[in-house]
Amino acid sequence: MNNNLIIAHGGGPTAVINASLFGAVDEARKQGCFGRVLGAVHGIEGVLEGAIYRLLHRM
Repeated sequence: MNNNLIIAHGGGPTAVINASLFGAVDEARKQGCFGRVLGAVHGIEGVLEGAIYRLLHRM
C-alpha cells in the first residue's frame, strides 16, 4: 500500500465540490488501496505551491 492519492479541486467551496470531495475521500477509504489521501488548497496551484494537506492516512 505505497500508493497515495492527491485531490486538487479548483473553485470556491460549494455544495457540489464538497459532495464530490467527500465522495472521492470516502471511496478511497473503502477501496483501501491508498496509503494517504491528500488534498491541495486552491487546486493545481496548491500542488505547485506545496499547499497539500493529509485528508486520510492509513496506519
